[in-house]
Amino acid sequence: MSQNDTIRRAAGLIKASEGSAVFVRFDSSVSGVVTEQSISAFIASKDDTREALDAPIGPLAKPTSAVLHPSSTIKDAAEAFGGSDSDVLPVVDDYGTFMGAIIRADVICILTDNLRPPSVGGMATPLGVFLTTGSHSGGAGALGLMLTGVSMTLMITVASLVTFGLMQGFTHLTGIRVDLMLDSVPLAGSLSIYDLPYYISAVLRAGIFLALLRYSPLSGYHAAEHMTVHAIERGESLTPEIVSQMPRVHPRCGSNILAIAGIFMIVAEAIGAEAAVFAAVLVVVLGWRKIGGFLQSAITTKKPSEKQLASGIAAGKEVMEKYQTNPGYQAFGFKRILNIGFLQTLLGMMVSFGLMLLLQELLHINFLL
Repeated sequence: MSQNDTIRRAAGLIKASEGSAVFVRFDSSVSGVVTEQSISAFIASKDDTREALDAPIGPLAKPTSAVLHPSSTIKDAAEAFGGSDSDVLPVVDDYGTFMGAIIRADVICILTDNLRPPSVGGMATPLGVFLTTGSHSGGAGALGLMLTGVSMTLMITVASLVTFGLMQGFTHLTGIRVDLMLDSVPLAGSLSIYDLPYYISAVLRAGIFLALLRYSPLSGYHAAEHMTVHAIERGESLTPEIVSQMPRVHPRCGSNILAIAGIFMIVAEAIGAEAAVFAAVLVVVLGWRKIGGFLQSAITTKKPSEKQLASGIAAGKEVMEKYQTNPGYQAFGFKRILNIGFLQTLLGMMVSFGLMLLLQELLHINFLL
């Protein structure tokens, strides 16, 4: 920042930088450093706080205790911090040009293999846990992600087949042609006793699908994914003893969004779009994170086995190693989309669903509806 910038701006930059000081520049060179202590002392000495915040930062700048060169190694930086009271040092080239700053905490993180990505996401697959920062990925590869899509389609199909069989059995036992009632979709906004089989079949399909998901290996891998991400974000070591103590519920999980989307689609199909919008807004007001958290806790995750937990830890270590080797790397465009993993999962779902539709046509059974 320049010498004429305000103390208010300096305080904001210090807060955002996670350090305790900012550097003051004259042209392109470093003319000094302003610390939180000097700002605090200056403000405390003034009667008018607002006037003090709008004062220029230049007079508070003091000479830096040490500087680093762009060619300095991490060990050089550690040595420089060891002889300095500051937790942030400037990087200056041979011409005195300010190139940036290094924070002591980051140096320590690198030296102790604790440099962490800002955020980590992931997905459960039949082959193990997949984790990604969007630029660095680890764990199950493209095949595992595609098999997740296949698994979801198979569970939906099984739920539909079981529901179809139950409805056919009910027709056979009672003589009531509920199968014919299922062929007509209820009109939005209207309720009729003849629509009951339609709604019952929808509830059965959803219930059976959720039960299959709950007791499938995916829910265990899903929990291992969340627990590993929690450990990474908390700065914990990726060991079975520590990761096993982490929560199964994560606030950024897609189940939170699915909670709103699922309620919206159910209500829209059964009652109407206007009521669905109202229901979705109600979910947001009541707490979509809480509803998503309940879905995770009760349905989409379960206590992982040792193998599933080990898969999450292995994926976490792989992502951490790649990130620590090249923390500045950023993937963009299509490569970033691939790294997220949703495209591979969608491809697996589309291919398997297409095959199921073909099988449905060959067998003349409308089991996917």
